This record gives sequence, structure tokens and C-alpha cells, in this order.
Amino acid sequence: MLDVLLHPAMVRPFIAVIIASIVSSVVGVFTVLRGFSTLSAAVTHSSFAGASIAAVCNVNPLVGALAASLGFSGLTAYASQGNEKRVDAFMGMIFGFSTAIAVLFLSLARTYTATAWSFIVGDVLGVSLTDLYTLAAVAVVALCIVALFYKEFKFVTFDPEAAEAMGLRASLYHYLIVFLIALFSVVVVKVVGIILAVVLLVAPAAAAYEFSHSIERMLSLSLLASLASGIAGFLLSLYFNVATSAMIGICASAAYLAALLASPKRRRCVKCKEVATSRRVAREV
Repeated sequence: MLDVLLHPAMVRPFIAVIIASIVSSVVGVFTVLRGFSTLSAAVTHSSFAGASIAAVCNVNPLVGALAASLGFSGLTAYASQGNEKRVDAFMGMIFGFSTAIAVLFLSLARTYTATAWSFIVGDVLGVSLTDLYTLAAVAVVALCIVALFYKEFKFVTFDPEAAEAMGLRASLYHYLIVFLIALFSVVVVKVVGIILAVVLLVAPAAAAYEFSHSIERMLSLSLLASLASGIAGFLLSLYFNVATSAMIGICASAAYLAALLASPKRRRCVKCKEVATSRRVAREV
């Protein structure tokens, strides 16, 4: 297995998995804490349309995915500041509209099946050197944004009303977090594809949440869970000769389910409910 991993053809895919895991662990924390899981699915899905248009126009699909995801993320961020019913309707429209555009342009491509499949489920083994440079550049931008505005993100995430009262423009950081999800979608489009992107974004952070009482601890545990899922999924896919994106998705989901079962927060919550129920029954008696 080590010989296979050190093969020149495997180095680029392995680095791509590492980059995607790091970005997903950081962006995923703010996505989970803000309750943006559904919103992230809509934004990530929109990158499918951009990648499809770029493929037909003989442009790097990652560039098209970046342009489309940033554009749609701005619209989604604007809509998500309104009432919940309007947000749900808008995100449903984004799913349908972006898919329609992707299918339209992919139908014009000669390599329709191969191109569509690589966007939908990922093609990490086909990552080129140019793709790797693009992924690295986008990842650096995303991580730098988090590092520069970490305190503001933290404040707005936990107490947006107090942040507004202190003079912070909560809407600005709301847009920035949604833009981070757009950047994440570009990083993972070649690694796990559009369908499984949300799993890699949400599952490690959600697993870390079950064992965390601070955002710093959650970031650390999310990074460990994301790297473990990405590396384990990559190695298992090589060993069993199956789709890498599928194995990464399974590993990330398994990590979350295991965390949910072992969660001290969940056990305390159940115990508190039992105590409250017993006290209520005692009062009634």
C-alpha cells in the first residue's frame, strides 16, 4: 500500500484529499454552528453548472465552478437574510436551476457521460498539476479569510444581535461565511464531487460538535475527523479498487454516527430529560 501511495500518479490525488479535508474541517465548523447545512448544499450544487459551462467552453472546470458558486452564493446569502419560507423556496430553485444549466451544457459536450460523472461523484485520481495549484490557491484564500476574521466570525456566530449592537456588520460576515462555502465547493468538486460535498463539509464538524464546548476545540476535532475520513477513504478506495469519493463519504458519515452514539452531550441531554420527567411526575403525584 505504501508503494502505491508513493507512486507519482498517486501523490497529486493524495495532496488534493488533504487540502479538501483541511478546508472542509474549518468551513464546516461555521456551517454547522450557523445551521447552514441546507444552504451549503444549494451553493455547492451551483458549482456543477459553472463546471459544466467551462467544460463545454474548453476552460478549466474549476474556474467555472468558482465563478458560478461565488455568483450563486451571493444570491443565496441575500435570500437567506429574509424569512425562512422564502429561503427554502429560493434554495429549491437554486437546485433546479443549476442542475438544468448543467444538464443543458453537458448535453452539448461530446464526452457527456464522462464529464458529468466526474463532476457529480468526483475524479480525484484525475487531478492534474494545474488542478492541484488551483485547489491550493483557493484553499489558501479560504483559510486566510477565516484567520483574518476569526474573532468576528466567532462573535457573529454565537451572538449576532450583540455583534450588531457592538457595531459589527453581521450581514457582511454572513456573506463572507457563505462565500467560504462557495470556495469550499471548488476545492471538493474534483475530490468527492457535487453530491458528496455536503457530507465532507458537515459530518466531521458535526462529529466534533458532540465533544466540544468551545469553537477552538471544535476546530481541532473537526480537523482530525476530516483528515482521518479523507485519508482512510482514499486508502480504502485504493485497496478495494472502488470510488474514492464514496469511501470518503462513508468514512465521514461513520465518524459522525460513532460520535453521535458516544456523545457526552447527548447522554447529558437524555439524563436531564429523565430527571425533568421524574420531577414532573413526582409533583403530579
